[in-house]
Amino acid sequence: MDKFTIKGLMDYYLKTNTTGVAFRDLTQEDLASLAVLSIFDKKGETVQTSSYTFERPDGVIDTSEFNITREEYEKAVKNISKQIKKEVGKEFTGVNIPSYDDMKAMFEGDNKVTFSEINLFVREQIIRKPDAKKAEPVLIPEKTASNEKTPEQMRQFLAEIENSPVSIAAMERIDAKLAEAKANGTTAFDFTGLADDVQKEIDAFVPDNDASYNVQEGIDGYQYNDNGQVVTRINNTAGFYEKYKYENDKSDAKYSEMMRYNGNGYKTEYFRRETLMGEDGRSFTGVVIYVLDENEKVVRITYPEGAVYDKRVDDFNDYNMFMQWLQYDEAINGAE
Repeated sequence: MDKFTIKGLMDYYLKTNTTGVAFRDLTQEDLASLAVLSIFDKKGETVQTSSYTFERPDGVIDTSEFNITREEYEKAVKNISKQIKKEVGKEFTGVNIPSYDDMKAMFEGDNKVTFSEINLFVREQIIRKPDAKKAEPVLIPEKTASNEKTPEQMRQFLAEIENSPVSIAAMERIDAKLAEAKANGTTAFDFTGLADDVQKEIDAFVPDNDASYNVQEGIDGYQYNDNGQVVTRINNTAGFYEKYKYENDKSDAKYSEMMRYNGNGYKTEYFRRETLMGEDGRSFTGVVIYVLDENEKVVRITYPEGAVYDKRVDDFNDYNMFMQWLQYDEAINGAE
């Protein structure tokens, strides 16, 4: 067993994360669960990229990895709580990391312990608190205001493009292909079917409001269902809401879908966990992000690193950026 450190926890999360969630956005329950894994989960596979090679843990603690005495484990748990509270600033009041006996119990049956098992245990301790009250669900605001970009937002978009050589090069490429197609009387791009099915899911997405209890972290808040899964996140810092959905496995701590809304109730981003093909020919589960425009239409698709995808996505992203640039430039600077 390695000694727990915040650096080790961050390194573990970067190697195993497929959620698309930033380390700083993890809940205190997730941090506690991952902390336990980070000091025991050492087996996995060797991953080689074009620039470096690293060992990716498999996300499971087996009995051979949990070769530790009760005294050593209890000491490690105290260190985890102390380090996370001190260095990450998370309040660990009421968050119970599994005891030595709890961990032993989790090994029964299959001789392994997963993130979902630890995470569910941590969350259930909160649900079982005698003073826990059923929470009223946080609802997404009704669309009572316009979602049109303000002149300042348009100027910011234009400035970001003009200061990005990569974006400028992408738009010049799109412009050239459109001009060539026009001259030849052909179609420059065909994006049929690329995001159509996902767009239907986005349009039909209905938030899950089955809230059981609340957890406050600073000025931000979370709501959980009876299974200890996050159903709502309220990010008061950035001014948006998130609604999470899960598949059939009620013990799964990883969401299957997540919709992000702005303060006016409009959908802005859709996160969906999909089965993808890796560059090594193996399938894996990763989060694909669909960015929406002011009309709640998909304008950008982002795949996790290492995924093999339809290369029309690159054209799709650049084309939509180019069209937004034209629209905003005309709105701000006028037609030439």
